[in-house]
Order: sequence, then structure tokens, then C-alpha cells
Amino acid sequence: MNLTAAIEAFNASSQPQIVLQTTRDGRVTAVLPRVGREIVVEGSPFNKDVKVTAADVALLCEEARRAFAPGMALLEAALEALSTTERA
Repeated sequence: MNLTAAIEAFNASSQPQIVLQTTRDGRVTAVLPRVGREIVVEGSPFNKDVKVTAADVALLCEEARRAFAPGMALLEAALEALSTTERA
């Protein structure tokens, strides 16, 4: 699965969504709402120098981590409540 397809799948169940944009030179960028940055997710077919970098992927990972954090907090609280309920 490429990054664009993964972002589209993520957007299907997430708010705020990551905005994908295609530029005139063919690259695809993503605006990351939680991180507040724009990254390249597909390089330009017309310019070999425009490609996805490790920094782009790291920012995408941070975006996913920030999106996941509220769900993890809820899961941890629910598991704690479950263990408390089981003991009682």
C-alpha cells in the first residue's frame, strides 16, 4: 500500500482529515492538521529530485501518533475499569 492510499484509508475514519493535494509538477502533498505541516507523499514524475524524504515519513508518523493518542487513553481507562470490575 502506498502512502496516498494509506492516508485515504485513514481519512475514512478520522477527523480532522489529512488533506491530499496534487501539484502541477505531479507530486502529491499532504497537509497534516495535527502537526501543522505539509509533506510530500508521492514524488514528482517530472522531477526526480522531488521525492518523499525520511523527514516526511517521520512527520506522518507523528500525525498518526497524535491521532491515536485519544483512543489509547480511552482504551487504557476502559481496561483499568474492566480490571477493577473483575476484582469486585
